[in-house]
Amino acid sequence: MNDPSSFAPEPASLSPDQRIADLNVFFRSLYGANRDALLPEVPLVGLTLIGTGEIWRIEYGQIVKCYQPMRAAPKIKGLMHAVLGAHGAWGLLRRKDGGENARRIATELKEALAEAIERASTELPAGLAMPAKGVLAELHQLAARWSSGADATAEDFPNAMERCRPQLEEVIKATGDAVYGALLDGFHAFKNESSAEGWRKCFVGVCGPGQGRRDNIEIAAAMAVMGTDAVGVRLLYLENAPTIPDGLRSLASIIVEKDLGRAVFRDPYRMWRDLLADTAVKHAGTSFFPQLGPERTKS
Repeated sequence: MNDPSSFAPEPASLSPDQRIADLNVFFRSLYGANRDALLPEVPLVGLTLIGTGEIWRIEYGQIVKCYQPMRAAPKIKGLMHAVLGAHGAWGLLRRKDGGENARRIATELKEALAEAIERASTELPAGLAMPAKGVLAELHQLAARWSSGADATAEDFPNAMERCRPQLEEVIKATGDAVYGALLDGFHAFKNESSAEGWRKCFVGVCGPGQGRRDNIEIAAAMAVMGTDAVGVRLLYLENAPTIPDGLRSLASIIVEKDLGRAVFRDPYRMWRDLLADTAVKHAGTSFFPQLGPERTKS
């Protein structure tokens, strides 16, 4: 919680730059205090954390309910974690980072993959267990070769993934369909348990890292319930918000800045753009937003 009184500027023999910095801290502390006081006044907010499938219902700043995701989602997610781990080990071994620890890294990876293969049979849905085990087995063979002393080459990991990519894509597609369905059910339940007015004014935020990946499934599911017109207005990606409390603070700032834009510029969305946006657009020739990767279309 921001306490403006703790930042109140006091006359002192400071340099002009330091004095201006202190004043700016004081001014922003008032902004922060107003933001923190806002949350208990907001009737309804929905937040979901990218990759978890959970949808949190927040009324007047308090979490009142969680719409639960597909139960197997975290376990299925572990398959991609295994791929990430194998990729990490491959990079370390190629760089010879750790020197004498190289074989230990490969051995630990091999053992972890063996355990993942064993667990896949009992913990993954029947239709996904076999293709998941195919991916894990391919990575396990690679780790076993490294742990026996073979050098990691530039093509080791890409070639292994080429062999098991069909199984990986099979798991990804089936998981995407299941997660989307669960999220859609959650957002429909959220809407059905809200008044028409509450839902019409409700903000929904998808919390995630600063590196916001294109086309995330949480926004797709929320968009199906809220409508495409809600994107960028009431349905928002909250970058640099790795937790639900972080997302709440971020969303509070967004709501405060909407009020600020209306009061200062008579435009509620003006402060959602860069302060120097008009100059940027003039020189760029068009309005723009940085995106990671090109748009993709599939037939």
